[in-house]
Amino acid sequence: MNLLIDTLPLAYEFGGRVYKMQTDFREWIKFELLFTDKDITPKDKKLRLLEIIFPEIPPVNEELWDFLLWFYQCGGEPVSSRGGKGKAKKETAVYSFEYDDGYIYADFMSVYQIDLADIPYLHWWKFKAMFRSLHDCKMSAIMQYRAEEITSKTPAYRKDFLMEMKRVYALPRSISEQQKINELKRLKEQMGV
Repeated sequence: MNLLIDTLPLAYEFGGRVYKMQTDFREWIKFELLFTDKDITPKDKKLRLLEIIFPEIPPVNEELWDFLLWFYQCGGEPVSSRGGKGKAKKETAVYSFEYDDGYIYADFMSVYQIDLADIPYLHWWKFKAMFRSLHDCKMSAIMQYRAEEITSKTPAYRKDFLMEMKRVYALPRSISEQQKINELKRLKEQMGV
């Protein structure tokens, strides 16, 4: 799917029926927070995940879970799995909707003049595109600190600074975007669909 030329999906079709779904970014943030919550068993997550997204739950099968994964990924592969050359980097969590909410809110106000608390609706895919494109703001700096690797070639002054920033902005219990995709796939498999 191409965000610039294709119509954004608003429903799931199965067996000739159209099932309306929640596409607002708030619901998909709740979806992400729920499926990555280690304190809730996979069995308990199943219905709760579907209830977040669908006012009327469609037949539960592998196709439905594939669709949810596809939708969560905004119609494609996660950025970190789109190939690339060289050695694979260690996957690091660079953001958390749970812990970085204030930074994300403030930066959407600053960069886009969008009040995420007051905006009545913003499609998940649009939100994610805008979130990935944040620049010259606190959240983009924090994500850079979290992502930047400290190697033997990193100058001492930069190493000390990065170690302090990584400590200050450390995320408890957070996982990378690719790990979130893998968790959703694992959850699908555990559900036996």
